[in-house]
Parts: sequence; structure tokens; C-alpha cells
Amino acid sequence: MNCDQRRAELADFLRTRRVALQPEEVGLPTRSSRRTPGLRREDVADLAGISACWYTRLEQARDIRVSDHVLNSLAEALRLNTEERDHLLALASEDVRSSARVPTDGVPPALQRILDSQHPHPALALGPRFNILAWNQARTDVYGDLTEIPAEHRHMLWLFFGGYMHELIQNWEQCARSALAEFRAATGLYVHEPWFTSLVRDLSRNSTEFRSWWRQHEIEGRHVAARELRHPSVGRMVLEECALIVDDCSDRRIVLEIPQPGTGTERKLAELSCRSRSRSRSRPQWSRNAPVWAPAYESQRPASWEQRNRRF
Repeated sequence: MNCDQRRAELADFLRTRRVALQPEEVGLPTRSSRRTPGLRREDVADLAGISACWYTRLEQARDIRVSDHVLNSLAEALRLNTEERDHLLALASEDVRSSARVPTDGVPPALQRILDSQHPHPALALGPRFNILAWNQARTDVYGDLTEIPAEHRHMLWLFFGGYMHELIQNWEQCARSALAEFRAATGLYVHEPWFTSLVRDLSRNSTEFRSWWRQHEIEGRHVAARELRHPSVGRMVLEECALIVDDCSDRRIVLEIPQPGTGTERKLAELSCRSRSRSRSRPQWSRNAPVWAPAYESQRPASWEQRNRRF
């Protein structure tokens, strides 16, 4: 296990939380002259009841052991919420859990049937790396065919920061930041793995937004989030996203998108479903398994992957 990477992530998280906290928020007097934003390391150490030297070594990613008692004291000092506290404990954990035990594509037939049963509501399955394992036809009807995307980029963060959904999602920034914060909260035990480092490196090279927001180390647990879409065929839709954890110790999750009441989205999803079935019946038998991009997107579809990402 790459302990250096885990310690570096822990140090970065502590540092970002410290500089984001103002003295008056923790009952300390406001200092008129300050060379650095937020709290000083000495402030955090005093609030947590530990030595400033020891805390400094922790922020420097030194090889030191940290007890749960000290971590909880730091969480209190830094005013961490529940998700941030869990993330702190995960980064400091010596748990050697690996995400490699879950296949990088495909799901058991029963899980695929669960996804298909949600039609006409979009649904997909994610692995512990947030890679997309499977999806239903409704997801294709709304967002386009994932088989058109290179397999290595069938990942929730690539969908947001690779240029695929930027135009389609009207509240893109809110949704993208939320997905990034949720990814970070869920993958604290995997930051030592090579895939994690490679993903962050590649996305940082491709997206200035990702690069900027990643440095902020935001953490967010799963919540119901409204996603507003402007579909090129049926217009405005509002979908509320919700995740269900698969209870098989695989860290897989099913992500459902439910139409928001009073927005006409349910009707529009049904309309897209009817169009999809009609297209399927009209295609020759030999071509029904070939990748298809919904005709509504055809005019926007670039000729190649390179063209799709040329702005990055």
C-alpha cells in the first residue's frame, strides 16, 4: 500500500479545513495582522489538546501514527461535519481495502434486471471507483449512448469534466461540484491506489474546473440533488438523483434519477421511451446490437472523441 499518498491526502485535507476556518468561528480573538488565512497550526493544536510540533508533522505528511481519539479531537477543533469526519478517519486508517475486487465493467444479471426495471427512469450502476458498470435504456434515451464513449472514460467524473454533459445540464457547476465532493468522500480508503492518482492527474490536465475544485478538497455525503436538463428533443426536464448501496460488500451503488413532480418530466421520459422503442423496431435485426446515438443528439455529436474534447 502506498502510505505516502494516504499521508499526503490527509495533510492536504487538514490544511484546507484549517485555512477555511476563521478565529472568531472557534472563539479565538480576531488578529489584526495575519500573514496566512484561517487558523494557524498552533491554534488547531491548542483547540485539539495536542502539541503544535506534533500537529505540524501531521500536516507535513510525516510518518506518524494517529489514534482515533486524536483524530476525533482534530475533527472537533476543525468543526468538521459527519461526512468530513468520516473522510478524516478513512484517510488516517490503516485499512488495506482494495477496490480491485469489483470488476471494472459489467454487473450480475440480477443487478442489470433491477436497472432495466426502472424504465423509463434513468438508472446506472457504479463501482467503488465511481466507474460506470451498467445502465438502462432510459439512461441512453436521456443522455446518449455510453458505448459511444471510450471505455476508460466511462466514469462519473469524466462525464462531468470530460465535456459530455456540460451543455445538457443547465446547473452543471452545482452538479459537477457535488459529484466531485461525493467521489472524494466515498474513496478515502482508495487514495493509495494507482488508478486514483492517474484519474486525478488526467482530469486535472483536461479540465481547469476540476483542477481548481480538486484543490479545495470538498467533502459531501450522498443526498437527493435536482438536476435540470435541457434535452434537445423534449426540452426542460428536472430529475432528482438518489443512490442505493448494493448490499453485497462490493461497494457498488445504483444511481436512480426520479422525475421531479410538477415539471412534466415524467411525461417527457415516457415520450423518449416510446421513440426509443419505435427506433428499435424499425432497425434491421442484424443491426439491433450496434451502438446507437439517439437521433436527437445527432446534430450535436462530434465526428471523433478528439473533437468532443478539443476545448480542453
